[in-house]
Amino acid sequence: MPIYTTYLAYLKKFDFNPLKIFPKDLESVLIYYVMRNRGNNEVAPSRILLKQIKSGEITWEEYERVYRENMPLLMGTPWMEKRAKEALQGHHVILVCYEKDATHCHRRLLAEEIAKRFGVEYKGELSKFQ
Repeated sequence: MPIYTTYLAYLKKFDFNPLKIFPKDLESVLIYYVMRNRGNNEVAPSRILLKQIKSGEITWEEYERVYRENMPLLMGTPWMEKRAKEALQGHHVILVCYEKDATHCHRRLLAEEIAKRFGVEYKGELSKFQ
């Protein structure tokens, strides 16, 4: 199965219920909140990096470069490998963050990196399929 991304407000439309997202595949839907203090800090951007992008100190291109370069330092590789294995074993893996626009969100960068490193298909934002 592939990896998808979405944002919290979109999941709220489904009452955070995987059965409403993929009605026939409840047992194979895994949702991961990839923001700080939601259990997956190893792949969340640093507080400093978030502050820099939100204040306009750095551009999106700089943010993306720094996030990708630091991902292995954040212990991200083992986390990404686990998500890739789950997708390859038949689970729908959904990466969730606050940001509505995935164009400028680390969840998209994370999903792309998992796809690139581990050969998993990244389908994009859930909202495209609902």
